[in-house]
Amino acid sequence: MIDFAAAIFELAGVWIAGSKSRWCFPLFWICEALWLVVAIRSRLWGLGAMVIVFAIVNVRNYKKWGKK
Repeated sequence: MIDFAAAIFELAGVWIAGSKSRWCFPLFWICEALWLVVAIRSRLWGLGAMVIVFAIVNVRNYKKWGKK
């Protein structure tokens, strides 16, 4: 069930990013937290590593969007 919630937050974040709104980033962070739970519970360490990298990239992008 958590994976479906993560997918919904991810889809919403991508949709809002297409509208060039910074509100996409909190949605991405919620999504990443949920995917991390899925990765840990399922022992999918590759997914967990990927989620951490995406979180770092999203923090970077959030900071860069604020400079405009």
